[in-house]
Amino acid sequence: MARFLSATYHTDIKVAEFICDDGRHLFRCGGTLPWRLNNAGDLMSPVNADGKPAPKKTKNYIGFAAVPNRGNGKTSHFFIFPDYTAGREQLALSVKRLYADKTLPELVQKYAPPDSNNTAKYTEDLLKETGVGADRTIAELSDAEFTKVLDSIEKIEGYHNEADSRREIWVPVSRITATDGSRPLADEEIILRLNGKDTTVKTNAYGQTPPIPHPNGQQVEALHKQANGELKSVGKIAGETGQHFSLQTWVERFFARPAPDKAPANANPSPRRAAMAYTVQPNDTLAKLAARFSIPVEQIKRDNNLKSDKIFAGRQLGIYGPLPAGGAAPAVKRAAAKVDPQSKGKAPPASKVAQTVRSKAATGKPIATVRVEQRMAPWMAVAYAEAKTYAGKDEEEITKTHNYHRLVTDSDRAGGKVTILKDKKGRPLLGKDGKPLTRTHFDGLSTLVGDHNPWCASFVNYCLKEAKYAPGRRHMSTYTFGEDEDLFVRVKEPIYGAIRFTHRSGGGHVCLVYGVAAGKLVVVGGNQDNQICFELMNRGDKGEAFFVPVPYKDYAEKDGAVLPDVDVDALKKEFGDAVRISDEQIKAKKADKSSYT
Repeated sequence: MARFLSATYHTDIKVAEFICDDGRHLFRCGGTLPWRLNNAGDLMSPVNADGKPAPKKTKNYIGFAAVPNRGNGKTSHFFIFPDYTAGREQLALSVKRLYADKTLPELVQKYAPPDSNNTAKYTEDLLKETGVGADRTIAELSDAEFTKVLDSIEKIEGYHNEADSRREIWVPVSRITATDGSRPLADEEIILRLNGKDTTVKTNAYGQTPPIPHPNGQQVEALHKQANGELKSVGKIAGETGQHFSLQTWVERFFARPAPDKAPANANPSPRRAAMAYTVQPNDTLAKLAARFSIPVEQIKRDNNLKSDKIFAGRQLGIYGPLPAGGAAPAVKRAAAKVDPQSKGKAPPASKVAQTVRSKAATGKPIATVRVEQRMAPWMAVAYAEAKTYAGKDEEEITKTHNYHRLVTDSDRAGGKVTILKDKKGRPLLGKDGKPLTRTHFDGLSTLVGDHNPWCASFVNYCLKEAKYAPGRRHMSTYTFGEDEDLFVRVKEPIYGAIRFTHRSGGGHVCLVYGVAAGKLVVVGGNQDNQICFELMNRGDKGEAFFVPVPYKDYAEKDGAVLPDVDVDALKKEFGDAVRISDEQIKAKKADKSSYT
Protein backbone atom coordinates (compact mmCIF):
# COMPACT_ATOMS: atom_id res chain seq x y z
CA MET A 1 0.00 0.00 0.00
CA ALA A 2 1.30 3.46 -0.93
CA ARG A 3 2.52 5.61 1.97
CA PHE A 4 2.72 9.39 1.84
CA LEU A 5 5.94 10.85 3.19
CA SER A 6 5.27 14.58 2.94
CA ALA A 7 2.95 17.14 1.35
CA THR A 8 2.94 20.76 0.26
CA TYR A 9 0.17 23.13 -0.76
CA HIS A 10 0.32 25.41 -3.79
CA THR A 11 -1.85 28.25 -2.57
CA ASP A 12 -1.90 30.21 -5.82
CA ILE A 13 -3.44 27.33 -7.80
CA LYS A 14 -5.22 25.62 -4.88
CA VAL A 15 -3.51 22.25 -5.33
CA ALA A 16 -2.23 19.92 -2.62
CA GLU A 17 0.80 17.84 -3.64
CA PHE A 18 1.45 14.57 -1.77
CA ILE A 19 4.78 12.74 -2.13
CA CYS A 20 4.47 8.95 -2.03
CA ASP A 21 7.11 6.45 -0.93
CA ASP A 22 7.07 4.76 -4.37
CA GLY A 23 8.19 7.96 -6.08
CA ARG A 24 4.79 9.10 -7.29
CA HIS A 25 3.24 12.49 -6.57
CA LEU A 26 -0.51 12.87 -5.99
CA PHE A 27 -2.11 16.19 -6.89
CA ARG A 28 -5.51 16.91 -5.28
CA CYS A 29 -7.44 19.83 -6.77
CA GLY A 30 -11.04 21.02 -6.85
CA GLY A 31 -13.38 20.29 -3.97
CA THR A 32 -12.81 22.31 -0.81
CA LEU A 33 -9.69 23.05 1.20
CA PRO A 34 -10.50 20.50 3.97
CA TRP A 35 -10.92 17.77 1.33
CA ARG A 36 -7.71 18.71 -0.53
CA LEU A 37 -5.78 18.52 2.75
CA ASN A 38 -7.53 15.45 4.25
CA ASN A 39 -8.29 17.81 7.13
CA ALA A 40 -11.90 17.07 8.07
CA GLY A 41 -12.02 19.67 10.82
CA ASP A 42 -10.00 22.43 9.10
CA LEU A 43 -7.48 22.19 11.94
CA MET A 44 -4.83 24.90 12.08
CA SER A 45 -1.40 24.93 13.68
CA PRO A 46 -0.29 27.49 16.26
CA VAL A 47 2.52 29.74 15.01
CA ASN A 48 5.71 31.01 16.61
CA ALA A 49 7.00 34.57 16.76
CA ASP A 50 8.11 34.63 13.12
CA GLY A 51 4.74 33.36 11.89
CA LYS A 52 5.92 29.81 11.16
CA PRO A 53 3.80 26.80 12.19
CA ALA A 54 4.72 25.42 15.61
CA PRO A 55 2.48 22.41 16.38
CA LYS A 56 2.63 20.99 19.88
CA LYS A 57 0.32 18.02 20.38
CA THR A 58 -0.89 17.33 16.84
CA LYS A 59 0.40 14.07 15.32
CA ASN A 60 0.49 12.29 11.97
CA TYR A 61 0.42 15.44 9.82
CA ILE A 62 2.79 15.47 6.81
CA GLY A 63 2.78 19.14 5.86
CA PHE A 64 1.13 22.55 6.11
CA ALA A 65 -0.96 24.73 3.83
CA ALA A 66 -0.32 28.45 4.23
CA VAL A 67 -3.59 30.17 3.27
CA PRO A 68 -4.54 33.86 3.69
CA ASN A 69 -7.50 34.22 6.03
CA ARG A 70 -10.09 36.47 4.40
CA GLY A 71 -11.64 37.24 7.77
CA ASN A 72 -8.65 38.70 9.61
CA GLY A 73 -6.08 39.14 6.84
CA LYS A 74 -3.54 36.85 8.54
CA THR A 75 -2.01 33.69 7.12
CA SER A 76 -3.38 30.47 8.59
CA HIS A 77 -1.34 27.27 8.55
CA PHE A 78 -3.66 24.29 8.06
CA PHE A 79 -2.45 20.75 8.72
CA ILE A 80 -2.16 18.34 5.79
CA PHE A 81 -2.86 14.71 6.72
CA PRO A 82 -1.92 11.61 4.69
CA ASP A 83 -5.52 10.41 4.44
CA TYR A 84 -9.06 11.09 5.65
CA THR A 85 -8.77 8.68 8.61
CA ALA A 86 -5.70 10.43 10.02
CA GLY A 87 -7.41 13.82 9.74
CA ARG A 88 -10.60 12.59 11.34
CA GLU A 89 -8.73 10.92 14.23
CA GLN A 90 -6.84 14.12 14.92
CA LEU A 91 -10.10 16.10 14.95
CA ALA A 92 -11.45 13.75 17.63
CA LEU A 93 -8.26 13.98 19.70
CA SER A 94 -8.15 17.78 19.47
CA VAL A 95 -11.78 18.25 20.51
CA LYS A 96 -11.42 15.90 23.49
CA ARG A 97 -8.10 17.41 24.59
CA LEU A 98 -8.93 21.08 24.21
CA TYR A 99 -12.67 21.29 24.88
CA ALA A 100 -13.59 18.47 27.28
CA ASP A 101 -14.99 20.92 29.84
CA LYS A 102 -16.65 23.18 27.26
CA THR A 103 -20.26 23.28 26.03
CA LEU A 104 -20.83 23.47 22.28
CA PRO A 105 -21.33 27.27 22.29
CA GLU A 106 -18.11 27.65 24.32
CA LEU A 107 -16.30 25.29 21.97
CA VAL A 108 -17.33 27.33 18.92
CA GLN A 109 -16.03 30.58 20.47
CA LYS A 110 -12.54 29.04 20.54
CA TYR A 111 -12.76 26.70 17.54
CA ALA A 112 -14.32 29.23 15.13
CA PRO A 113 -13.53 32.68 16.62
CA PRO A 114 -15.53 35.74 15.50
CA ASP A 115 -12.59 37.47 13.78
CA SER A 116 -12.68 34.93 10.96
CA ASN A 117 -16.04 33.15 11.28
CA ASN A 118 -19.76 33.74 11.68
CA THR A 119 -19.66 32.31 15.18
CA ALA A 120 -23.36 32.74 15.88
CA LYS A 121 -24.41 30.79 12.79
CA TYR A 122 -21.72 28.14 13.44
CA THR A 123 -23.15 27.61 16.95
CA GLU A 124 -26.74 27.48 15.68
CA ASP A 125 -25.85 24.94 12.96
CA LEU A 126 -23.85 22.76 15.35
CA LEU A 127 -26.63 22.59 17.93
CA LYS A 128 -29.21 21.84 15.24
CA GLU A 129 -27.11 19.14 13.53
CA THR A 130 -26.17 17.33 16.73
CA GLY A 131 -29.34 17.72 18.77
CA VAL A 132 -27.11 18.14 21.83
CA GLY A 133 -28.22 20.55 24.55
CA ALA A 134 -26.35 23.86 24.79
CA ASP A 135 -25.63 23.26 28.49
CA ARG A 136 -23.82 19.92 28.16
CA THR A 137 -20.03 19.66 28.01
CA ILE A 138 -18.06 17.50 25.61
CA ALA A 139 -17.00 15.21 28.48
CA GLU A 140 -20.66 14.47 29.28
CA LEU A 141 -21.52 13.25 25.76
CA SER A 142 -21.99 9.59 24.86
CA ASP A 143 -19.83 8.06 22.12
CA ALA A 144 -22.72 8.36 19.65
CA GLU A 145 -23.30 12.01 20.55
CA PHE A 146 -19.58 12.78 20.30
CA THR A 147 -19.52 11.19 16.82
CA LYS A 148 -22.42 13.45 15.83
CA VAL A 149 -20.41 16.48 16.95
CA LEU A 150 -17.47 15.41 14.76
CA ASP A 151 -19.76 14.72 11.80
CA SER A 152 -21.37 18.12 12.20
CA ILE A 153 -18.05 19.99 12.41
CA GLU A 154 -16.91 18.14 9.29
CA LYS A 155 -20.07 19.17 7.48
CA ILE A 156 -20.05 22.80 8.63
CA GLU A 157 -16.38 23.18 7.68
CA GLY A 158 -17.36 22.18 4.15
CA TYR A 159 -15.43 18.93 3.79
CA HIS A 160 -18.20 17.39 1.64
CA ASN A 161 -18.98 20.46 -0.49
CA GLU A 162 -18.17 20.77 -4.23
CA ALA A 163 -17.69 17.02 -4.54
CA ASP A 164 -18.33 17.08 -8.29
CA SER A 165 -15.21 19.21 -8.90
CA ARG A 166 -12.78 16.93 -7.02
CA ARG A 167 -9.84 15.56 -9.00
CA GLU A 168 -6.88 13.36 -8.07
CA ILE A 169 -3.94 13.15 -10.49
CA TRP A 170 -1.06 10.75 -9.99
CA VAL A 171 2.28 11.71 -11.56
CA PRO A 172 5.37 9.49 -11.26
CA VAL A 173 8.47 11.41 -10.15
CA SER A 174 12.04 10.15 -10.27
CA ARG A 175 15.40 11.38 -9.08
CA ILE A 176 18.95 10.96 -10.39
CA THR A 177 21.99 10.67 -8.14
CA ALA A 178 25.31 11.54 -9.79
CA THR A 179 28.17 9.44 -8.47
CA ASP A 180 31.65 8.31 -9.43
CA GLY A 181 30.68 4.85 -8.22
CA SER A 182 31.54 5.53 -4.60
CA ARG A 183 31.08 9.25 -3.93
CA PRO A 184 28.31 11.70 -4.78
CA LEU A 185 29.12 14.37 -7.38
CA ALA A 186 27.92 17.87 -6.50
CA ASP A 187 27.12 20.56 -9.09
CA GLU A 188 26.89 18.03 -11.92
CA GLU A 189 24.83 19.42 -14.80
CA ILE A 190 22.22 17.09 -16.31
CA ILE A 191 20.01 18.02 -19.23
CA LEU A 192 16.44 16.71 -19.18
CA ARG A 193 14.64 16.51 -22.53
CA LEU A 194 10.84 16.19 -22.65
CA ASN A 195 8.85 16.71 -25.85
CA GLY A 196 11.84 18.32 -27.54
CA LYS A 197 12.38 20.88 -24.78
CA ASP A 198 15.63 20.84 -22.78
CA THR A 199 15.88 21.78 -19.11
CA THR A 200 19.21 21.90 -17.28
CA VAL A 201 19.30 20.83 -13.65
CA LYS A 202 22.23 20.71 -11.28
CA THR A 203 22.91 18.19 -8.53
CA ASN A 204 23.02 19.36 -4.93
CA ALA A 205 25.83 18.82 -2.43
CA TYR A 206 24.86 15.14 -2.20
CA GLY A 207 24.77 14.52 -5.94
CA GLN A 208 20.96 14.55 -6.18
CA THR A 209 18.87 16.25 -8.84
CA PRO A 210 15.56 17.92 -8.00
CA PRO A 211 12.53 15.59 -8.42
CA ILE A 212 11.86 14.85 -12.11
CA PRO A 213 8.17 14.37 -13.04
CA HIS A 214 7.42 12.11 -16.01
CA PRO A 215 3.69 11.91 -16.78
CA ASN A 216 2.35 8.49 -17.75
CA GLY A 217 3.15 7.56 -21.34
CA GLN A 218 5.97 10.10 -21.64
CA GLN A 219 9.73 9.70 -21.44
CA VAL A 220 12.24 12.13 -20.05
CA GLU A 221 15.64 11.70 -21.67
CA ALA A 222 18.68 12.45 -19.51
CA LEU A 223 21.76 13.83 -21.23
CA HIS A 224 25.22 14.59 -19.91
CA LYS A 225 27.87 16.89 -21.31
CA GLN A 226 31.05 15.07 -22.29
CA ALA A 227 34.59 16.37 -21.98
CA ASN A 228 34.48 17.56 -25.62
CA GLY A 229 31.31 19.53 -24.99
CA GLU A 230 28.98 17.15 -26.80
CA LEU A 231 25.73 15.98 -25.22
CA LYS A 232 25.39 12.24 -24.80
CA SER A 233 22.12 10.50 -24.02
CA VAL A 234 22.67 8.48 -20.88
CA GLY A 235 19.22 7.06 -20.27
CA LYS A 236 15.47 7.56 -20.35
CA ILE A 237 13.18 7.97 -17.40
CA ALA A 238 9.64 6.65 -17.77
CA GLY A 239 7.09 4.39 -16.14
CA GLU A 240 4.04 4.53 -13.94
CA THR A 241 6.00 4.78 -10.70
CA GLY A 242 8.96 6.87 -9.62
CA GLN A 243 12.42 5.38 -9.72
CA HIS A 244 15.85 6.16 -8.35
CA PHE A 245 18.57 6.36 -10.99
CA SER A 246 22.31 6.49 -10.61
CA LEU A 247 24.24 8.63 -13.08
CA GLN A 248 27.71 7.20 -12.97
CA THR A 249 30.46 9.58 -13.97
CA TRP A 250 33.64 7.64 -13.39
CA VAL A 251 36.29 9.76 -11.83
CA GLU A 252 39.88 8.71 -11.50
CA ARG A 253 41.84 10.60 -8.86
CA PHE A 254 45.54 11.05 -9.32
CA PHE A 255 48.40 12.56 -7.43
CA ALA A 256 50.90 13.92 -9.93
CA ARG A 257 54.63 13.43 -9.38
CA PRO A 258 56.48 14.76 -12.44
CA ALA A 259 60.24 14.30 -12.78
CA PRO A 260 62.72 15.41 -15.47
CA ASP A 261 64.08 13.05 -18.14
CA LYS A 262 67.44 13.23 -16.46
CA ALA A 263 68.26 14.56 -13.05
CA PRO A 264 70.67 17.57 -13.01
CA ALA A 265 74.07 16.89 -11.51
CA ASN A 266 73.44 19.24 -8.61
CA ALA A 267 69.94 18.00 -7.87
CA ASN A 268 68.91 16.97 -4.39
CA PRO A 269 68.72 13.15 -4.55
CA SER A 270 65.56 13.21 -2.37
CA PRO A 271 63.57 16.33 -3.26
CA ARG A 272 60.83 17.17 -0.79
CA ARG A 273 57.45 16.79 -2.44
CA ALA A 274 54.28 18.57 -1.44
CA ALA A 275 52.62 16.83 1.49
CA MET A 276 49.25 15.19 0.87
CA ALA A 277 46.56 13.67 3.07
CA TYR A 278 45.86 9.97 2.75
CA THR A 279 43.07 8.04 4.46
CA VAL A 280 44.16 4.55 5.46
CA GLN A 281 42.12 1.86 3.72
CA PRO A 282 41.36 -1.62 5.14
CA ASN A 283 44.32 -3.96 4.69
CA ASP A 284 46.77 -1.10 4.10
CA THR A 285 50.17 -1.48 5.75
CA LEU A 286 53.05 0.94 6.13
CA ALA A 287 55.11 -1.26 3.83
CA LYS A 288 52.45 -1.07 1.09
CA LEU A 289 52.18 2.71 1.42
CA ALA A 290 55.94 3.12 1.39
CA ALA A 291 56.17 1.08 -1.83
CA ARG A 292 53.26 2.93 -3.45
CA PHE A 293 54.66 6.40 -2.76
CA SER A 294 58.39 5.54 -3.01
CA ILE A 295 59.27 6.74 0.46
CA PRO A 296 60.78 4.93 3.44
CA VAL A 297 58.54 3.47 6.14
CA GLU A 298 60.48 5.45 8.72
CA GLN A 299 59.64 8.71 6.98
CA ILE A 300 55.90 7.97 7.17
CA LYS A 301 56.27 7.07 10.86
CA ARG A 302 58.31 10.18 11.60
CA ASP A 303 55.94 12.56 9.75
CA ASN A 304 52.93 11.10 11.58
CA ASN A 305 54.45 10.45 15.02
CA LEU A 306 53.73 6.73 14.75
CA LYS A 307 55.13 4.60 17.57
CA SER A 308 54.62 1.27 15.79
CA ASP A 309 54.17 -0.17 12.33
CA LYS A 310 50.45 -0.78 12.91
CA ILE A 311 47.98 1.54 11.15
CA PHE A 312 44.20 1.49 11.25
CA ALA A 313 41.56 2.02 8.60
CA GLY A 314 40.03 5.47 8.74
CA ARG A 315 43.10 7.26 10.05
CA GLN A 316 44.49 10.10 7.98
CA LEU A 317 48.21 10.12 7.36
CA GLY A 318 50.49 12.75 5.91
CA ILE A 319 52.43 11.50 2.87
CA TYR A 320 55.64 13.37 1.91
CA GLY A 321 55.30 15.36 5.12
CA PRO A 322 53.08 15.94 8.16
CA LEU A 323 49.32 15.83 7.58
CA PRO A 324 48.24 19.07 5.84
CA ALA A 325 45.62 21.14 7.63
CA GLY A 326 42.21 20.18 6.24
CA GLY A 327 43.69 17.43 4.04
CA ALA A 328 44.53 17.69 0.36
CA ALA A 329 42.00 17.05 -2.39
CA PRO A 330 43.45 15.04 -5.28
CA ALA A 331 43.00 16.15 -8.87
CA VAL A 332 39.99 14.87 -10.80
CA LYS A 333 39.91 13.39 -14.28
CA ARG A 334 36.52 12.50 -15.76
CA ALA A 335 35.58 9.76 -18.15
CA ALA A 336 32.23 8.82 -19.72
CA ALA A 337 28.89 8.75 -17.93
CA LYS A 338 25.73 6.71 -18.17
CA VAL A 339 22.43 6.25 -16.36
CA ASP A 340 21.37 2.91 -14.96
CA PRO A 341 17.98 2.29 -13.31
CA GLN A 342 18.21 1.25 -9.67
CA SER A 343 21.98 1.91 -9.66
CA LYS A 344 22.75 -1.26 -11.59
CA GLY A 345 25.46 0.33 -13.73
CA LYS A 346 28.83 -1.38 -13.82
CA ALA A 347 32.17 0.35 -13.82
CA PRO A 348 34.15 0.28 -17.08
CA PRO A 349 36.46 -2.72 -17.53
CA ALA A 350 39.95 -2.37 -16.18
CA SER A 351 41.38 -2.14 -19.69
CA LYS A 352 39.38 1.05 -20.27
CA VAL A 353 40.53 2.78 -17.09
CA ALA A 354 43.68 4.88 -17.18
CA GLN A 355 46.53 2.75 -15.85
CA THR A 356 49.34 4.02 -13.66
CA VAL A 357 52.77 2.96 -14.81
CA ARG A 358 55.83 4.18 -12.97
CA SER A 359 59.17 4.71 -14.60
CA LYS A 360 62.37 3.46 -13.11
CA ALA A 361 63.86 5.87 -10.61
CA ALA A 362 65.96 8.71 -12.11
CA THR A 363 65.76 7.39 -15.70
CA GLY A 364 63.55 7.67 -18.76
CA LYS A 365 60.43 9.84 -19.13
CA PRO A 366 58.67 11.73 -16.30
CA ILE A 367 57.31 9.56 -13.54
CA ALA A 368 53.68 8.72 -14.27
CA THR A 369 50.86 9.86 -12.02
CA VAL A 370 50.23 7.70 -9.00
CA ARG A 371 46.61 6.76 -8.39
CA VAL A 372 45.51 7.60 -4.88
CA GLU A 373 42.56 5.32 -4.09
CA GLN A 374 40.81 6.47 -0.93
CA ARG A 375 37.28 5.57 -1.93
CA MET A 376 36.49 2.97 0.69
CA ALA A 377 33.73 4.29 3.00
CA PRO A 378 35.11 7.84 3.44
CA TRP A 379 32.73 8.44 6.37
CA MET A 380 34.79 5.99 8.42
CA ALA A 381 37.57 8.60 8.65
CA VAL A 382 35.09 10.79 10.54
CA ALA A 383 34.08 7.93 12.85
CA TYR A 384 37.79 7.21 13.47
CA ALA A 385 38.45 10.83 14.46
CA GLU A 386 35.40 11.01 16.75
CA ALA A 387 36.30 7.75 18.52
CA LYS A 388 39.85 8.98 18.98
CA THR A 389 38.77 12.39 20.29
CA TYR A 390 36.13 11.14 22.73
CA ALA A 391 37.72 7.87 23.86
CA GLY A 392 36.42 7.02 27.33
CA LYS A 393 34.18 10.10 27.57
CA ASP A 394 30.48 9.66 28.31
CA GLU A 395 27.58 11.39 26.56
CA GLU A 396 27.42 14.16 29.15
CA GLU A 397 31.01 15.14 28.38
CA ILE A 398 30.57 14.75 24.60
CA THR A 399 27.46 16.98 24.57
CA LYS A 400 29.53 19.95 25.78
CA THR A 401 31.33 20.20 22.43
CA HIS A 402 29.63 17.80 20.00
CA ASN A 403 25.85 17.40 20.16
CA TYR A 404 25.35 15.15 17.10
CA HIS A 405 21.60 15.85 17.07
CA ARG A 406 22.36 19.47 16.26
CA LEU A 407 25.40 18.91 14.07
CA VAL A 408 23.42 17.07 11.37
CA THR A 409 20.90 19.76 10.38
CA ASP A 410 22.22 22.79 8.47
CA SER A 411 20.36 25.31 10.62
CA ASP A 412 21.70 23.85 13.84
CA ARG A 413 25.27 23.65 12.53
CA ALA A 414 25.07 27.40 11.89
CA GLY A 415 23.92 28.05 15.44
CA GLY A 416 20.21 27.47 15.00
CA LYS A 417 17.48 29.54 13.34
CA VAL A 418 17.42 33.04 14.81
CA THR A 419 14.09 34.91 14.57
CA ILE A 420 13.16 38.41 15.68
CA LEU A 421 10.36 38.57 18.25
CA LYS A 422 7.41 40.75 17.21
CA ASP A 423 4.26 42.13 18.82
CA LYS A 424 0.69 41.48 17.63
CA LYS A 425 1.01 44.23 15.00
CA GLY A 426 4.16 42.70 13.57
CA ARG A 427 6.56 45.27 15.02
CA PRO A 428 9.94 44.06 16.41
CA LEU A 429 10.15 43.87 20.19
CA LEU A 430 13.11 45.82 21.52
CA GLY A 431 15.28 45.17 24.54
CA LYS A 432 16.60 47.72 27.02
CA ASP A 433 19.53 48.38 24.69
CA GLY A 434 17.16 49.24 21.85
CA LYS A 435 18.11 46.16 19.86
CA PRO A 436 15.48 43.66 18.58
CA LEU A 437 14.81 40.70 20.86
CA THR A 438 15.47 37.33 19.23
CA ARG A 439 14.84 33.67 19.85
CA THR A 440 16.95 30.79 18.59
CA HIS A 441 15.23 27.60 17.45
CA PHE A 442 17.08 24.30 17.07
CA ASP A 443 15.83 21.30 15.10
CA GLY A 444 17.77 18.74 17.11
CA LEU A 445 17.50 17.73 20.75
CA SER A 446 19.36 19.90 23.23
CA THR A 447 21.46 17.08 24.69
CA LEU A 448 22.70 13.54 24.13
CA VAL A 449 22.15 12.69 27.79
CA GLY A 450 19.33 10.39 28.86
CA ASP A 451 17.52 7.31 27.59
CA HIS A 452 14.90 9.55 25.95
CA ASN A 453 17.63 11.15 23.77
CA PRO A 454 19.07 8.23 21.76
CA TRP A 455 21.87 9.45 19.51
CA CYS A 456 23.26 6.43 17.65
CA ALA A 457 21.49 7.47 14.42
CA SER A 458 22.55 11.10 14.78
CA PHE A 459 26.16 9.96 15.15
CA VAL A 460 26.05 7.85 11.97
CA ASN A 461 24.31 10.63 10.05
CA TYR A 462 26.91 13.11 11.28
CA CYS A 463 29.72 10.90 9.93
CA LEU A 464 27.94 10.67 6.57
CA LYS A 465 27.30 14.41 6.34
CA GLU A 466 30.89 15.31 7.20
CA ALA A 467 32.03 13.02 4.38
CA LYS A 468 29.61 14.76 1.93
CA TYR A 469 26.98 12.00 1.83
CA ALA A 470 23.31 12.81 2.37
CA PRO A 471 22.17 12.02 5.93
CA GLY A 472 18.81 10.37 6.55
CA ARG A 473 15.77 12.62 6.55
CA ARG A 474 14.84 11.56 10.07
CA HIS A 475 18.39 11.98 11.28
CA MET A 476 17.59 11.01 14.88
CA SER A 477 15.74 7.82 13.90
CA THR A 478 17.39 4.44 13.39
CA TYR A 479 14.67 3.57 10.88
CA THR A 480 15.62 6.32 8.42
CA PHE A 481 18.21 4.12 6.69
CA GLY A 482 15.57 1.60 5.68
CA GLU A 483 12.94 4.23 4.88
CA ASP A 484 14.92 6.56 2.61
CA GLU A 485 15.34 4.26 -0.37
CA ASP A 486 16.61 7.09 -2.59
CA LEU A 487 19.44 7.74 -0.10
CA PHE A 488 20.41 4.26 1.15
CA VAL A 489 20.49 0.79 -0.32
CA ARG A 490 20.59 -2.50 1.54
CA VAL A 491 23.57 -4.84 1.09
CA LYS A 492 23.36 -8.56 1.77
CA GLU A 493 26.53 -8.98 3.82
CA PRO A 494 28.44 -6.78 6.26
CA ILE A 495 31.30 -4.84 4.67
CA TYR A 496 33.68 -2.21 5.94
CA GLY A 497 31.75 1.00 6.57
CA ALA A 498 28.26 -0.53 6.25
CA ILE A 499 25.53 0.90 8.48
CA ARG A 500 24.31 -1.95 10.69
CA PHE A 501 20.72 -1.84 11.99
CA THR A 502 19.27 -4.12 14.66
CA HIS A 503 16.04 -4.14 16.64
CA ARG A 504 16.12 -3.68 20.38
CA SER A 505 13.64 -2.99 23.12
CA GLY A 506 11.87 0.26 22.40
CA GLY A 507 13.31 0.79 18.92
CA GLY A 508 16.51 0.03 17.09
CA HIS A 509 20.24 0.64 17.10
CA VAL A 510 22.62 1.60 14.29
CA CYS A 511 26.40 1.59 14.13
CA LEU A 512 29.19 1.28 11.56
CA VAL A 513 30.92 -1.97 10.61
CA TYR A 514 34.70 -1.84 11.19
CA GLY A 515 35.81 -5.45 10.75
CA VAL A 516 35.72 -8.90 12.30
CA ALA A 517 37.48 -10.48 15.28
CA ALA A 518 37.11 -13.97 16.73
CA GLY A 519 34.21 -14.67 14.42
CA LYS A 520 32.23 -11.64 15.62
CA LEU A 521 31.60 -8.26 14.10
CA VAL A 522 33.60 -5.27 15.31
CA VAL A 523 31.52 -2.11 15.09
CA VAL A 524 32.05 1.53 16.03
CA GLY A 525 29.11 3.69 17.00
CA GLY A 526 27.61 6.29 19.27
CA ASN A 527 25.35 5.73 22.27
CA GLN A 528 27.03 2.38 22.96
CA ASP A 529 27.37 2.25 26.73
CA ASN A 530 26.61 6.00 26.49
CA GLN A 531 29.89 6.48 24.64
CA ILE A 532 31.49 6.35 21.21
CA CYS A 533 33.24 3.04 21.19
CA PHE A 534 34.15 -0.19 19.44
CA GLU A 535 32.19 -3.29 20.42
CA LEU A 536 31.63 -6.89 19.34
CA MET A 537 28.31 -7.91 17.83
CA ASN A 538 26.86 -11.34 17.03
CA ARG A 539 25.71 -12.36 13.58
CA GLY A 540 21.96 -12.58 13.15
CA ASP A 541 20.87 -10.29 15.97
CA LYS A 542 17.16 -9.43 15.78
CA GLY A 543 16.28 -7.51 12.62
CA GLU A 544 19.90 -7.28 11.48
CA ALA A 545 20.29 -5.36 8.20
CA PHE A 546 23.14 -3.52 6.48
CA PHE A 547 22.98 -0.34 4.39
CA VAL A 548 25.29 1.92 2.39
CA PRO A 549 24.63 5.30 0.74
CA VAL A 550 23.21 5.05 -2.79
CA PRO A 551 26.26 6.74 -4.40
CA TYR A 552 28.47 4.05 -2.83
CA LYS A 553 26.42 1.05 -4.00
CA ASP A 554 28.39 0.02 -7.09
CA TYR A 555 31.73 0.41 -5.39
CA ALA A 556 30.45 -1.56 -2.39
CA GLU A 557 29.47 -4.46 -4.63
CA LYS A 558 32.82 -4.46 -6.39
CA ASP A 559 35.98 -3.09 -4.78
CA GLY A 560 34.47 -2.06 -1.45
CA ALA A 561 33.14 -5.47 -0.38
CA VAL A 562 35.78 -5.89 2.33
CA LEU A 563 35.45 -7.15 5.90
CA PRO A 564 38.95 -6.83 7.35
CA ASP A 565 40.32 -8.78 10.30
CA VAL A 566 40.87 -6.63 13.39
CA ASP A 567 43.71 -7.07 15.87
CA VAL A 568 41.84 -6.19 19.06
CA ASP A 569 44.98 -5.80 21.18
CA ALA A 570 46.43 -3.33 18.68
CA LEU A 571 43.05 -1.59 18.47
CA LYS A 572 43.11 -1.07 22.23
CA LYS A 573 46.57 0.49 22.02
CA GLU A 574 45.33 2.87 19.32
CA PHE A 575 41.97 3.89 20.81
CA GLY A 576 42.36 3.14 24.51
CA ASP A 577 39.08 3.35 26.43
CA ALA A 578 37.11 3.64 23.18
CA VAL A 579 37.49 -0.14 22.75
CA ARG A 580 34.88 -1.95 24.86
CA ILE A 581 35.96 -5.49 23.99
CA SER A 582 37.12 -7.76 26.77
CA ASP A 583 39.41 -10.78 26.55
CA GLU A 584 36.50 -12.91 27.75
CA GLN A 585 34.42 -11.80 24.77
CA ILE A 586 37.16 -12.77 22.37
CA LYS A 587 37.50 -16.18 23.96
CA ALA A 588 33.76 -16.84 24.10
CA LYS A 589 33.41 -17.23 20.34
CA LYS A 590 29.83 -18.04 19.40
CA ALA A 591 28.73 -21.11 17.46
CA ASP A 592 29.23 -21.15 13.68
CA LYS A 593 25.66 -19.93 13.00
CA SER A 594 26.50 -16.59 14.64
CA SER A 595 29.99 -16.31 13.18
CA TYR A 596 31.15 -13.88 10.51
CA THR A 597 34.01 -16.13 9.44
